[in-house]
Amino acid sequence: MEDLQNTMPKTIRNKFDKILSYETLMEAHKKSRKGKGYRNEIIKFNLKQEEYIMWLYNELKNGTYKHGGYKVFYVTEPKVRKIEKSRYIDRIVHRWLVDNFLEPTFVPTFINTSFACLKNRGMHRAALYVQKCMKSALAKWEEYYVLKMDVAKYFDSIDKIFYLKFYKEK
Repeated sequence: MEDLQNTMPKTIRNKFDKILSYETLMEAHKKSRKGKGYRNEIIKFNLKQEEYIMWLYNELKNGTYKHGGYKVFYVTEPKVRKIEKSRYIDRIVHRWLVDNFLEPTFVPTFINTSFACLKNRGMHRAALYVQKCMKSALAKWEEYYVLKMDVAKYFDSIDKIFYLKFYKEK
């Protein structure tokens, strides 16, 4: 029975209002602006950061917060890519959700070979792991194959607004 409980899906209940505070939103703001303080939208936000964070707190507390949509632009180097950028205040909410709900709840359940966007498990660690596996395969079989793939348009299909509603209801 204990093994079955360890494989059950995780749920987050009754934490939204406990974790939501001015302080946690301010911390999310500080993390969101790190290394980007020279950008106009962040400079303008910093001028009235206490007011904006208080407004954001009230919007989230009352359930009236709405994501502001995306600004779309294209990057051409090294290849043409469509970029969708949220408003800065929406990125604060995203950082708050990730830090307070997603990381503590789900990251510990990931397998050791999950690397992308995880603290201390980035691209360099992934590359070292792949090299180790390739050396192991070479020693074991002498010849091996590597499959490289990408799921096109995957992120375009994700309902981004769903997540905030989901966590507010739990």
